[in-house]
Amino acid sequence: MTDGKELEYCNLAVWFDRKTLHAMMHALVDTGAIVTWKETQEQFSFLVCNQENRSEWRLDRVNGFYKWQQPDCSLQDTRMALVLYRFIQRAKGHVIVKMIHDSGVLVKHIRYGEAVKIVEIKGAEKKVIYEKACSVTMDQVIAALKRRDAEERIPVLRLELDYELATLYDALQAKDTVQVRRSTERLKQLRKEMLLLEA
Repeated sequence: MTDGKELEYCNLAVWFDRKTLHAMMHALVDTGAIVTWKETQEQFSFLVCNQENRSEWRLDRVNGFYKWQQPDCSLQDTRMALVLYRFIQRAKGHVIVKMIHDSGVLVKHIRYGEAVKIVEIKGAEKKVIYEKACSVTMDQVIAALKRRDAEERIPVLRLELDYELATLYDALQAKDTVQVRRSTERLKQLRKEMLLLEA
């Protein structure tokens, strides 16, 4: 990632909790950028400035989380680009990263915070360097697409996961094997639902 002269982020979609969003802003300040922000009931917007460029990013507030969707974003500052990349991975977000070199372009498709496909483009040549095998069935994709409430369900689902993890912890402390079994099964169901909704 550090060899690129310019990085472009396309189809960015990521959900941040407040703690992760603030950690990202602090990391951007550590690169030498000046960060200012404004928060309303509906939006969180922040301005990131350094010597090379000025970027304004807007996130929607949904059920206590911050949803960042942006069709494209270009950064010349490699340090800022790496911070953004790291936090997209940390929040298990989705993005296509284009790293522009003198010799060509490297394109990384990131899903759930990890690379699923890496393509190198040099002139008319296109070479797939890495491609992750698909583990989701077509029926699961269709079921996920039929759900219209996915955007509202995901933050609630995260809270349910946190609650169930706390319940499991208490059950383990109390050595309540029945509740441990129940919580484990419930966590498996919630995890599967999360994977389908974010597909």
